Amino acid sequence: MGLIREKESAYKDASRMYENAWLLENEASATVGFKLAFNYHKAKRYVETIDICQQILTLFPQYPKLRGGMLENAIKGLRP
Repeated sequence: MGLIREKESAYKDASRMYENAWLLENEASATVGFKLAFNYHKAKRYVETIDICQQILTLFPQYPKLRGGMLENAIKGLRP
């Protein structure tokens, strides 16, 4: 459901679907966490994006695309 909402550019709805999947996976799936962080980022929910990225990086320190891309962009989005 999250993927369908994401393709429709309904990022808030997609993030809600991915939140449910993230909780069902006991916050241990890097793929679901990445998609959740991505949709948070697109919905301009930068604090939540940073939180999810940090949770993923504690479990999977070498996960690609997070450290250099989305995490830094979310931090930049917080600055005025």
